[in-house]
Amino acid sequence: MKWVRLAEVAIINAVLIPLFALISINYGLRGAYWGSEGFTYDTVRYPFFFITTATRGSTYIPGLLTVDWQQVVLAVIVVVDAVYAWSALRAKDTL
Repeated sequence: MKWVRLAEVAIINAVLIPLFALISINYGLRGAYWGSEGFTYDTVRYPFFFITTATRGSTYIPGLLTVDWQQVVLAVIVVVDAVYAWSALRAKDTL
């Protein structure tokens, strides 16, 4: 039983950690795009949300409140691992 739970957590992490990396790369590419267009951008982060605005000279592009998928995926990873660790410590037949 304990190996099945360990396998479940390993599979979940094997999916979520590369997803987190891809999201991080995407955010970096967004910044590179704004820079290549001559804009300076500013990102304001909130818990699970962010707003990115861009400015070039007198041109101002206001941002929209957007879900911060980096924080969401990271929270899911932390919760899944914490629940596994907590249940493993509570179990009588721990590793």
